[in-house]
Amino acid sequence: MRDLCRHRIGRNHGNSRFETGALRSYDAVPRQRTTRMSCDVDEAAARLRAGGDALELPLKSRLHGECLQSLVLRRARLQAPIFDHCEIRDSVFDGCDLSNARFFGATRVQSCRFTRVDFRSAGLNDTVFIDCSFIRCDFRGSHFDDCAMEHSRFEACRISGTRMHADRVRACRFEGTLRDVHFIGSGQGSQLEADLSQCVLDDVSFEGCSLDRVIPPSEEHYLYLPDVGARAQRALRSGTIDPARQALLLRRLRRYAQQQGTIINVEQLRQIEGAELADALLACLA
Repeated sequence: MRDLCRHRIGRNHGNSRFETGALRSYDAVPRQRTTRMSCDVDEAAARLRAGGDALELPLKSRLHGECLQSLVLRRARLQAPIFDHCEIRDSVFDGCDLSNARFFGATRVQSCRFTRVDFRSAGLNDTVFIDCSFIRCDFRGSHFDDCAMEHSRFEACRISGTRMHADRVRACRFEGTLRDVHFIGSGQGSQLEADLSQCVLDDVSFEGCSLDRVIPPSEEHYLYLPDVGARAQRALRSGTIDPARQALLLRRLRRYAQQQGTIINVEQLRQIEGAELADALLACLA
């Protein structure tokens, strides 16, 4: 099985994108300054496969081209591991420390469950997550910029201060609070596909992507405007903007005119802009 996995993974070297099914192409932890300990690649993989409770790897163990399947790790301290061209499948991580981990070579993680895992300051940029669940995980300081996610669920996770490529989020569900998260699309035709119905959106923005395939938060204080760009452009052409607030309203409307869609947290908007300006802006977008 291992040789088969190695052969299959090896064919993807030099290719940063997987083409599987519907998947499209594709307080932070301080960096550790401890002297690097040596660990043979095969030894690190063997320890992971052995699994068990409270496993500890040497600092910055590097795994290259490994197919890691059916792992069961609880309270493991992996100490900033480096996964390069690896595949991790059908595995369980419970209470593990993956802070400062690094993923390279389009490492693929499929059908895995992560519960209370510490991902703080992890480099997830070159990772493909498929059919995974993340429950009460801490992603503070992690970067999702080039991470691809499909059919995955994030429940009560701490996700803040990051960007996600809208085109690479496919049929995912987020539950809990997203704070200072920015979904960035590539422009016309770019789609975000996500269920945000059980989300609290705190300073979340949507740029250059359509929200036609997004389920917005169910709370009444969210305003779902999949056509906000057209609405803002119409308001700018109308000539009926309140002269007393014209400068501020024009600035806000021009910003919305550059977007395809948005979800406005009305309560937060009123706290930031003040009730009168917020209500005038919402009236322009009505």
